[in-house]
Amino acid sequence: MARTQTLLEMVSNLRAEAGHSLATAQGVNTEATLKYLLKRTQEELWAAFVWPELMIRDDRALNPGAALYGYSTELKFDAIRDAYSSHPGSASWSHVGYGINEDKLEAGTMTNTSSSDPVQLWEAAGPTQFRVWPTPYASGAILRFKGNRELQPLVANADSSTLDATCIILFAASELLARSKAEDAANKLQKAQRHLTKLLGNQVSGKNKISTYGTSSPGGGAYHAAVIAGYP
Repeated sequence: MARTQTLLEMVSNLRAEAGHSLATAQGVNTEATLKYLLKRTQEELWAAFVWPELMIRDDRALNPGAALYGYSTELKFDAIRDAYSSHPGSASWSHVGYGINEDKLEAGTMTNTSSSDPVQLWEAAGPTQFRVWPTPYASGAILRFKGNRELQPLVANADSSTLDATCIILFAASELLARSKAEDAANKLQKAQRHLTKLLGNQVSGKNKISTYGTSSPGGGAYHAAVIAGYP
């Protein structure tokens, strides 16, 4: 389980990791910057990796003849990591790929070229909807999304991190040190990466399935991909 901290605690610990003064009076001018950096770092880590302890499932009922659907309040587009479909009346599931090629949409109307079960593909259709292909034919079909639970707010001093606080702090500290061209910036980044790999491994230890977690972060290559057991 992630070891969380309040934002107030995280700011203080970030100052310590980055070699800043811990005196409250001296840190007033940088407090807003540090809070933003911690919030943004958590968001990048959340987006870059599958976090097993945050994983949730969301079943969307599919209707015959309908290809467009809205997201639920549980899982929005950027939180979805995988999708599966089930035949009407069946308990078996098949993987649903992302992306619908042009040859699967009618010219002019952009309706699906085929209607059958089960759904094989899906993709975003604007900020609030998604499209499936082929168009469901029979009633009872289900599209199941799996992904990360949304982050809790990290704005007020009393707000707690959703992800492991040490992981967030180490990555944020490595960025601060890199900005100031500190000699130990690379060492701090390596420490952050080791902690992340160990953290994800601990979260799924004892599980049998294998999955590849992570990619480059939106801000660069700080977050390395890691192969971790668990989470199909």
